[in-house]
Amino acid sequence: MTKKPCTHEYLATSDTGTVLMCRECGVVYLHMQNISLRFDVEQFSKFAAMMTEASKKLGAESTEKPRKSPKLTLVH
Repeated sequence: MTKKPCTHEYLATSDTGTVLMCRECGVVYLHMQNISLRFDVEQFSKFAAMMTEASKKLGAESTEKPRKSPKLTLVH
């Protein structure tokens, strides 16, 4: 029984992190600073769709109502 090491293909990379995939294993790796997650292809696809939806809602929310700066009250 011979196990070949995975061959990682870069799918995307930025200053935020890196997404790699081993096509033989069908595993997608998400590396962000000190966090590393492994997904099967279907899980990663669903995760990416969920993050896209959240990002769109976050963007829409910030354009609808501008964020107020927190107020600082000094008490003597």
